[in-house]
Amino acid sequence: MQKYLKFTITISFLIIINSINILPQTPESAVKSALNNLFSYSKSKAYEKAALLIAYDGEDKNRNLKEAYNPANKDELNQAKRKCKEIAALIELSNKYEIGKFSTSTMDGKEVYMFDVSFISGDQKLVKTYTFTKAGNGYLLIKVN
Repeated sequence: MQKYLKFTITISFLIIINSINILPQTPESAVKSALNNLFSYSKSKAYEKAALLIAYDGEDKNRNLKEAYNPANKDELNQAKRKCKEIAALIELSNKYEIGKFSTSTMDGKEVYMFDVSFISGDQKLVKTYTFTKAGNGYLLIKVN
């Protein structure tokens, strides 16, 4: 009986711990995760996966900056590839990169989330700001400055 009680308590404890990990992420951690995934997909040339993290920016005004590129659409996949190649080039030309300051702002009445990323090569440092917007259940890259 005592073994059963200990087992039940242990299982209950594990369920509680796991449910804590399922709690929603903060915008900062979710955007950082999207940024890290985008960098990883760009380096590995996984353009179809990366396309799902980049906001559509094209002729369809109803979709503009509201949904991701469609990787099944050749033209949209090419747009995603172009962004990925820019990201991959910055990573490859640098000795390392550091994800720095997180900030939020409003653009066109919509909240946006930004991370400054420093690309470091020797004594040189190039800082780029990656700007994301919330779309559906995730965050999409809308621009790089």
